Amino acid sequence: MANMNSDRSGVQSSPALLASIGLVGGTISGLVGVGGGIVMIPLMVGLLGMSQHRAHGTSLAIIVPTALAATVRYAAANPIDWRLVVALAATSVGFATVGARLTAYINPTMLRRLFALLLLVTALRMIFSIQDVALLQLDDGQRVLAALVTGVVTGLVSGAMGVGGGIVMVPAMVILMGIEQVDAQGISLAVIVPTALSGAFQHFRMGHVDRRRALTIGVGGIAGGVVGAQVAQLLPAPVLRGIFAVFVLFSSQRMFGVQAWIRRWLRSARGFHDD
Repeated sequence: MANMNSDRSGVQSSPALLASIGLVGGTISGLVGVGGGIVMIPLMVGLLGMSQHRAHGTSLAIIVPTALAATVRYAAANPIDWRLVVALAATSVGFATVGARLTAYINPTMLRRLFALLLLVTALRMIFSIQDVALLQLDDGQRVLAALVTGVVTGLVSGAMGVGGGIVMVPAMVILMGIEQVDAQGISLAVIVPTALSGAFQHFRMGHVDRRRALTIGVGGIAGGVVGAQVAQLLPAPVLRGIFAVFVLFSSQRMFGVQAWIRRWLRSARGFHDD
């Protein structure tokens, strides 16, 4: 069929659908300073019929140009503290491998729920302290040290949980380092570029990247990244923090498995009524 791509699952996908998936993920990425995979992966699995591994690999490949485009827009509006970018990336990239290996020794379900609880507390902190969310005010040297430590935690969580680093880095920078929300998002996106590139390369070697679809989704992702980053420059810091907090709440409920629990409950309820 012309202009159509089929996965092995037999699911058909038009270029418009692929670009739309990238546009949604890219807009979220640029708007709140995260990778966007937590949005794109479910869409690729649900709408395109991709396997979970293939969706993860393809998502990482798309995140690289998406985050890069958004970073350029952030840098054009506000200078990015590249010292913090280097400090975060220096530890997060290496410790992501450690985090991935740790999954063999710990209960992944319990770890996921503990992280979801941490996200929930973080989101509530950002919502109910919307005007003055920072706990600490650090000088430049202390921020670099804090960034190195944050990079360790980011890498461990990212590798173990399979989530983008932005969801850890942005709250850490805003709450612990006293960095403005929009600046933290720009730094986060800059760190995500090499982190996602490293992960995408590994997935590519394992054959988990759908190159044809990644190209089309990536076009939408780049456009969305620029649009999201532009909107982020126009919003007041409290509003931007509120949007980020809502995104973190969404991520938290996904990790808690709320949607799966609701589906099971509905199936159980239908079965009860059928009897």
